[in-house]
Amino acid sequence: MVPLEVVMCDFAHIAGALSNERSIWRGMCGRSIDIDTKEKPFPCECGAAFGRRDLLTRHRRVNHHEDSNGALNATSTQPESAGALQSEPGDDVDSTDITAAEVNPDEGPWFEQQPQTNTSYHQPTIALNDGHHQGLLPTGQHDPVPLSPRMPDNGDLMQMGEGLPSLTPSGVDVDMHFRDFASFLDGVGLCVEWSPIFNNVERPEDFGNLGLTEGTDQPAPAEADVRARAGSPFSTWLPSAPTKDRNSSNVCDLANPRVADPEIRRFDVTEEQRVKLDQIMRSSSHILDPTFRLPSRHALTRYIKSFFGGFHLHMPFIHVPTWHLYDHPVEVIFGIAAIGAQYCFEKRAAEQLFFAGKAFVMDRLARPPETLASPSLLVMDSMTPAIDQHQTTTQNTEGESIETIRALLTLMGYATWDPQPSTVRQSFALQELLTQILRNEGLEDVKESLLPSELGQNSGHLLEQDWRSWVEKESTRRTKLVAFSFIHTHSIAYDVYPPLRSNEIGLRLPCSTLEWNAPNALSWHAARKATPKPQLFFKEALSFLLDHKHEPARLDPIPTPLGNYVLLHGLIQRIHIVRDLSLPIMSDMAALPPEEVEKLERGLRCWTSGWQQAPESSLDPNNENGPIPFTSSSLLALAYARIYLNLGPYRQLQTREPQRIARALTRCPEIERSEGVIAALLYATHMLGIPVKLGVDRVAKSQAFFWSVRHSLASLDCAILLSKWLTIVASTSATSPLTDSEERILYWVKCIVEEAYAVVDFDDTPAEDIDFQNSADLALAVLRIWAHFFKSNSQWPFINIIGHGLEAYRNTLVHAKV
Repeated sequence: MVPLEVVMCDFAHIAGALSNERSIWRGMCGRSIDIDTKEKPFPCECGAAFGRRDLLTRHRRVNHHEDSNGALNATSTQPESAGALQSEPGDDVDSTDITAAEVNPDEGPWFEQQPQTNTSYHQPTIALNDGHHQGLLPTGQHDPVPLSPRMPDNGDLMQMGEGLPSLTPSGVDVDMHFRDFASFLDGVGLCVEWSPIFNNVERPEDFGNLGLTEGTDQPAPAEADVRARAGSPFSTWLPSAPTKDRNSSNVCDLANPRVADPEIRRFDVTEEQRVKLDQIMRSSSHILDPTFRLPSRHALTRYIKSFFGGFHLHMPFIHVPTWHLYDHPVEVIFGIAAIGAQYCFEKRAAEQLFFAGKAFVMDRLARPPETLASPSLLVMDSMTPAIDQHQTTTQNTEGESIETIRALLTLMGYATWDPQPSTVRQSFALQELLTQILRNEGLEDVKESLLPSELGQNSGHLLEQDWRSWVEKESTRRTKLVAFSFIHTHSIAYDVYPPLRSNEIGLRLPCSTLEWNAPNALSWHAARKATPKPQLFFKEALSFLLDHKHEPARLDPIPTPLGNYVLLHGLIQRIHIVRDLSLPIMSDMAALPPEEVEKLERGLRCWTSGWQQAPESSLDPNNENGPIPFTSSSLLALAYARIYLNLGPYRQLQTREPQRIARALTRCPEIERSEGVIAALLYATHMLGIPVKLGVDRVAKSQAFFWSVRHSLASLDCAILLSKWLTIVASTSATSPLTDSEERILYWVKCIVEEAYAVVDFDDTPAEDIDFQNSADLALAVLRIWAHFFKSNSQWPFINIIGHGLEAYRNTLVHAKV
């Protein structure tokens, strides 16, 4: 390799002390310099400070829209050296150790202004480290690293030769489109590396010298091996142009300090992990579809992130701060990826991952118990960091059962809402398996003793062990409770008798959100100390809600959002069971006994009181504590609707046929006007008002992260209840005047419908054909709004089917009216 000639500044005695400094010479002249400290001698008027003048110039240009010349003149008080950097043509050097003997005192004074550091990084050829970019932008955004430590003037350009990017006469600005693209990359914050394109092709002429430090026979530092790979087209920073016919040997992402952040890359799938998954697949190829191909690691990363950013927010049963891919068997990973692919609108990949995950879990369950340590277990001991050498939940029989429950839960979560009837039928089979394994695993909490950290032993090692132990137990508890709630959601959707009853759940309610989201042992310990008492057991809390006769009353301690959500499932399940057991049923309305209605409504009022007092509860869809309180509000409306309208047997959603759904809805019994139904109507009106207030089409097309399928199930019941009541009012108001409560609800419905018809683009029937004073027209309008909302859903095709069924039901009513 050609020796590197370095032209340094007059301050050689300063640079000479940095004997271990590494300089990277690339960019516009073939090399860039990486000399960096935490000093920031170039301040901006807005308060930001920078380690180099060119960064300040770019900051002012991008954020303050200053002219390039003005920005330069405002910050430059010392003359530039006319000297140009010298380099050998075509020399491609990754890094160089600069010692005192290599310092050239003839370098111009620009080097004096460069901060110095004892740390250096191997940078991409077009990017230069800038001190970890601390304090570059007040907004938290990161500027792309400039092309060189000093932007050249016109004299420099003449000496650098041809092939440079387009520059303005001042020599500071690069091409406008290039700068816009750089700013765009900064804004989106892409941080996913691309696999080495030629990782199986040896290129001795390109990489033969990468293991040696320039000018020595010593091996380069280990970090060079990490970065000596092909560049990433998905980098956060701009890629470097190859020299001659060579590929860039630096991974641009590693120049970005954000990429190394474990919080950002927690869900990223590495190439090594994907290779391990592929090996497991090859060893189990006999159980997989021959056409199945494992998605790329970028696709897997995308799916896993989408799962945790969407589905998991509504049912948090995996502890995100301690999540590691290698802690879970492949069937869990494929179940997670299948749901994530659905959230990414990649239907084919979701379906393939579902069937692959199902094949693995069925193969595991078909084996004798002593062979359950299957090759599908993704244990990556060689890739586990030393700090994470802890016993995982997949290393014992109990842990294997919990992982099987998680796999079945995620697979069932995908199949339950799939638009294909055949896949829906598989969800019933998965439900039976999940119920059986839950019972075998046990649904009782053992009494927990105090942890050592709670007894005053707060050493760091013990605290970490306590946290890990607590995480395992709480994750297991949440997995079982979430599985119970989802099994019951399946029962609600398809009118199946609840296979897992509330009286079987002997688990304690979930812990507080603060404890669950604590990122480390210290934060967890502080949150736990702030918790006055442990949560109640599920059966204890449910009994209190149903048996407490004095109002107002609330649970103590107040349940967390997930605890409230699970309790509400218990109350809705009671409605289903009591109605089925209330024999004989003398009418199609299947009305509940009056004393049971009173008990259920009292329980729902107590639940609502506790929900309102919970600090994390909010009707804001973007609640920072998650969407569970918002989801619970929709289930509350469903509970009230189910008391007065038994819609379950009249939906036929499992058929996935809109016409059959519509015909079933037409057989639904009518409701009666009464004071009791007012509460249900109030919640049904509120449910209609939410999407109208937020924007019907806006919510329908972007509801993935806060409007779950459970909202749509509840909305269907509320839509039918409200429309039937409006129809009854239209036919009976002449003989039976409206009460004050009924008039108020009618007025609210009229206002909501008028608001919706003013902005929503319906397919037919313009707004002027609707008489907003006519209750019968309002009934049809309510159905139209909900049908339009369901049909516009872009996340789950199942909801589109509900919309088409509701539209067909409305058309049937219109024809009957004519």
